[in-house]
This record gives sequence, C-alpha cells and structure tokens, in this order.
Amino acid sequence: MKDKFFIIIEVKKTINYINKIIVNYPKVEYVLKNNIELNSYKLLEYCYKANILKENRLNYQKEIIIIIRMIDYYFYLSYLNKLINKNKYESISNYLLNITKYVYGWIRSEKGK
Repeated sequence: MKDKFFIIIEVKKTINYINKIIVNYPKVEYVLKNNIELNSYKLLEYCYKANILKENRLNYQKEIIIIIRMIDYYFYLSYLNKLINKNKYESISNYLLNITKYVYGWIRSEKGK
C-alpha cells in the first residue's frame, strides 16, 4: 500500500526505526517493549483515522499527540533503565518531535478552513 500523506509516511519510518531498537530489549522489560510497540501501531492507526474520517478529526489528532508523548515517555524510561543510549533516545525524540510539529500544523490548517 503506497501512502501519499506525509505524516503517515513519517510515522511508518519512525515505526521501522523503533522496531530496530526494541528488538534488543531484554525479556525482563517485556511490558515496556510491548507498550512501545502497541502505541507505535496505535499512532499509525489514529493517523489513518484522522486522515480518512472527517467527523471527530480534531479528537483523533489530539489522540495522536497523546500517543506520541506516551511513546516518548516509554523511551525516556528505557534511557533511564539503560536499555538505550543517549544518542538513540535523542534520535527517537527527534523523530517524534517532527511528527508532533506536522500534526500541530495539520490541526492549525484544519482550524483555518
């Protein structure tokens, strides 16, 4: 499936990057790894919903922001627990920050209509 919506393309790139990192998490951190993975795919799902469904679009966009913040927090915990290094944490945070900026721009453009 080829997507043309820029935010969805960026979310897919981020998910691929995240999956490469969390594959090395120890089994003890199963809950953290599972939450990261689950929220990553939920992020993609809400992007599709917000893009396709006209009604409740703002609610889905807000949910996207919430999910991004949760994923960032999970990676912060990963950094604190020394599961990832500082460079990986900053890299993931930059991916998430860019998506957040795009979503806020999307929200502003919707309000202008």
